[in-house]
Amino acid sequence: MKNERSKNKETVLLYETDGMLSEFDAVVIRSGTDEESGRSYVILDRTAFFPEGGGQQADTGILAAPDGRQTAVTDVRTEDGSVRHYIDGAIAEGVKVTGRTDAKQRFARMQNHGAEHLLSGLIHDRFGYNNVGFHMSDEGAVFDVDGPLDDDDINDIESRANDIIYENVPITISFPTPEEARKMNYRSKLDIYDDIRLVTIEGYDVCACCAPHLSSTGQIGIVKITDHMPWRGGTRLTMIAGRSAYMDYAALCASNHEIMELLSAKRYKTAEFVRLDIERRNALKEENTILRKDLTDAIAANILDSIRNSGNDCHGARIIWENRLDNVGLRNLVNECTKEYGGIVCAFDGNDREGYKYIFAVCPDNAETADLKGFADDFNKACGAKGGGSNIMIQGSTRSKAAAINEYFNERAWQND
Repeated sequence: MKNERSKNKETVLLYETDGMLSEFDAVVIRSGTDEESGRSYVILDRTAFFPEGGGQQADTGILAAPDGRQTAVTDVRTEDGSVRHYIDGAIAEGVKVTGRTDAKQRFARMQNHGAEHLLSGLIHDRFGYNNVGFHMSDEGAVFDVDGPLDDDDINDIESRANDIIYENVPITISFPTPEEARKMNYRSKLDIYDDIRLVTIEGYDVCACCAPHLSSTGQIGIVKITDHMPWRGGTRLTMIAGRSAYMDYAALCASNHEIMELLSAKRYKTAEFVRLDIERRNALKEENTILRKDLTDAIAANILDSIRNSGNDCHGARIIWENRLDNVGLRNLVNECTKEYGGIVCAFDGNDREGYKYIFAVCPDNAETADLKGFADDFNKACGAKGGGSNIMIQGSTRSKAAAINEYFNERAWQND
């Protein structure tokens, strides 16, 4: 990773040589308040708290005073050349404290970071691609390489990385001089040789990095690439390792177990059962579409018979109460009715408890004389409805009950079905 080491001269960075160190003694050499955020902070003469950098988040934890009082460390940043420990509270200068990092959090992050180094090193060695972006969260990490990788490439790299984890290869830290660094081959986002800190996975990767690391690949536990995609001419990879991978696997197992019970499927057959279930659902959906069309045609035929018997020259409002069709079926029904009815067709679907949806429509040939929008505006005002559309079809809804809707039409002597 990029060399983002703190340039401070006040604080000894204990995490640089021992990533596993989680407790240490220190002295507060300065305290203050951040001008922008208003957060209180202290600067220590030595620290195991890692300030955010190199793609890894800052450590959190506590600072304990000799009298037992504890102050939470909520964030750590390098500001103006100093390592600031942002705290909930205040600690005076000169006070001796015992710092305790959140060791569980730190270890999980080092697992993900170490796995990213290993994968990036293997990709660089095999394909010559560089790591050009890295972001880590407590759920895993995302990193970008500047070349294409296919499924087989990803699987091979992942398998090799896990073999190296099982080999428990040492991970070491070194601080070469500029002269030594110029003679070495290591990964870095910048051409830098001064003040270098190198993280070496012996035999597999050497990378400039500012973050704390594990002492061997075995501590990574396992690494899994969960997703990959083309990204700006290269490849973006999403990965999880160690405890994060365990938590992910536990969640997947719980989800898979629920699917097993729902489908009565064996552990490794859930995908096959889901695929078959989708196929069955699609077949039923097609059958349902056909049946709904047949139902719409049958209902339309019955209503059209009624319209024909009443005379095609009728131009009043024809009301249809219909709860058997979906919205598409109801629209189709209305369209069929307007082909043979000269007036406005008013279809309602719903119930008194949840309200009613409506579709008002008229044959396009009668649009100018029907004044559908004026008709709908009058209905909306009288029945507390809302809706909108064109001069041939308007859709809306109302909370009025069926009796009130019928009363509205009866008062205007419009025809009901």
